[in-house]
Amino acid sequence: MTNHWDNYHRHWKLLDAPLRPTAETVGIFDRELDLGNANVLLLGVTPELAILGRSMLAVDQSATMISGVWAGDNASRRALAGNWLDLPVERASFDAIIGDGCLSAVDSKAARHALFGEIARVLKPGRRAAIRVFARPEKTDDLRGIEALVLAGGVENFHALKWRIAMACTTDDCDNTVNVQAIRYTFEGLFPDREVLAAKTGWSMASINTIDVYAGSETKYSFATLAMLVDEASDWFEQVRVTPSGSYPLAERCPLLVLGSAKLR
Repeated sequence: MTNHWDNYHRHWKLLDAPLRPTAETVGIFDRELDLGNANVLLLGVTPELAILGRSMLAVDQSATMISGVWAGDNASRRALAGNWLDLPVERASFDAIIGDGCLSAVDSKAARHALFGEIARVLKPGRRAAIRVFARPEKTDDLRGIEALVLAGGVENFHALKWRIAMACTTDDCDNTVNVQAIRYTFEGLFPDREVLAAKTGWSMASINTIDVYAGSETKYSFATLAMLVDEASDWFEQVRVTPSGSYPLAERCPLLVLGSAKLR
C-alpha cells in the first residue's frame, strides 16, 4: 500500500482546475467571507489560498504535503500537522475557516459530520466558513457517455475527466465513496492507450500520468451530491448557502458552501 498523500505532493504542479482553485475562485472566497482583516483557519495547505486573511493557520494531516506544497511560514501564516476531525485549536478561535475540496478528502458521511462539527466548534460566533465542494450530479454519468464526450472534445482537461470518472464510480450509499484505485482502473478501461488519448485531446502525457498517484493507494474520496452536503451542513449551521466558485472546467460541480451561525452544542 502506498502513502497516498506523501506521494500526491509530487504531482501538485501538474494539477489544474477543477482540482486546484483559480485566481477567480480565490477572489470569491475573499469576497464571501470579507477576509481582509480576518484570522483564518485553512483546512489543508492549498497554496493559492495562503494569501488570504490578516493571519492564517493551515492544518494538514500530512507533513509531506506541508513540506512539499505549503507556501511557507512567515510572520502572518504558519502550517502544522493535525487531524481535521480533532483540530488542535481552541473553541471559537477563528474569524473564518476555509477549505478546498476537504469534504471529499474524508471517506464517509460520519467523517463529513465530524468535520462540520469541528468547523462549527472553532469558528467565532457570528462568523462564516466557506468550503469549495466537489459534488457529484444527482444523475450519475454513464461511463461510455464520458468516453464519447472526451473523444468529441467536450472535456476541457484531464483533471476534469478524472473527477467525472470519480463521481461516476461513487457508491450510492450515504457515504458516497470511491477508492482512488477504482478511478485509475476505470480510466484505464476506458482509455487503455494513453498516447492515443494525448494525441486526440492535446493533453500532455505528464498530466495524464498523474492518475498513477492512485496506484496501490487505499485512500477513499467521497463525492456526495450538493443536496446531501447542504443537508449535512444544516445539522451544524443555521445558515447554509451555495455560491458559484468561478468559470473553470467542471465549475458547476464545485461551488462554495458558505456556512454561518453555528448551532450551539
